[in-house]
Amino acid sequence: MGARAALLGVAAAVAAAAFAPAAAQAAVTATVTGDDGNPIALGGTLNIRNMSPTVGVSSTTDFKVSVTGPNGAPVTSGVSCDSNTSRTLPIDYVGNGAYTVAVIAYASTNFSCTGAATPQSLPFTITASTAIGPPPAPVVLTRPPGQVIPNTVTLGIDLNPGALSTDAFYERGLPPNPDGSLPGTLVQTFPDPTAKTMPIRLDKGPGPYFVAAHAKGFTGLFNPQTFAPWAAPVSFLALAPFDLQKFTWTDSRGPSYRFSAVIRATGANGRVNVAIGRGSKGKYRSLGTAKISKHRFSKRFRLSKVGKYRIRFKYKGNSTVAGGFEVHKFQITRRVVFRGAAAVGDSTVARGSSVGR
Repeated sequence: MGARAALLGVAAAVAAAAFAPAAAQAAVTATVTGDDGNPIALGGTLNIRNMSPTVGVSSTTDFKVSVTGPNGAPVTSGVSCDSNTSRTLPIDYVGNGAYTVAVIAYASTNFSCTGAATPQSLPFTITASTAIGPPPAPVVLTRPPGQVIPNTVTLGIDLNPGALSTDAFYERGLPPNPDGSLPGTLVQTFPDPTAKTMPIRLDKGPGPYFVAAHAKGFTGLFNPQTFAPWAAPVSFLALAPFDLQKFTWTDSRGPSYRFSAVIRATGANGRVNVAIGRGSKGKYRSLGTAKISKHRFSKRFRLSKVGKYRIRFKYKGNSTVAGGFEVHKFQITRRVVFRGAAAVGDSTVARGSSVGR
């Protein structure tokens, strides 16, 4: 009898355990929206970039929910006590780091949130970021040769999911701060979210250009608006092209001739190489160099034979003006005067630049 009673006691204990409410059996699931906007189950290691995620919690019993950010402060209103339902909680972005969803599931379903409970800590990490694409070339021209309208460089940009917007700026001359932001007088540019590009207008003249950007979070319910870290800044050098603003013959009666030219880029200095070629394909013969003074130069040379000629001006470049050349066509008649001396913008003017080559 003693042994039988003992066996019956064990069976009764097993039966009681099978029917007793167990907090560990409470059906609770939690998710967070990923970078593509779809929910991802929480549990284990999870890393997202989404700056405006929502946490979803579903339970068949009483439950409580709270969410804290990397600073340890609440980032949502949470759930003080609810039962047998689903909740969606918008999360404030308060910076990159670990966010923790704390869920307490109870065995009861009476909206009292008392009795046996199972606490869970479900972390996820936000690593919001922005990346700026490289320029088309390390050195670009501020404008096309022969024109005055500035060029626009288009840069690619990787926009962060869930951002309210992306603040992007550029400036000329001053290098970035240690955090990737820019000093000086900034020009704001606006990324195209569809093309994922942003324009950089080179209207500040020649020099080094620096570009910076970071993603802006939504204004939080419980926390101030927060930005993601600055992207790694991108830089490139912009140079003015070598082209002539004005070209005139100041002495057109041979056999000794003289020309005068004005370079459009005021930063040009040094010397210009001058060469003459006969016809449309004849080999160039050097006439020496002409010294640049206040972005102007002139030269006298001798030429005795009539016919069609090309005169080439070649510049090696400096820290603000790109190397390049310009060719003008002219003709000497038997009367030893010039006809059709090309002016800048004329179809007989050929130009070239060494930038990007």
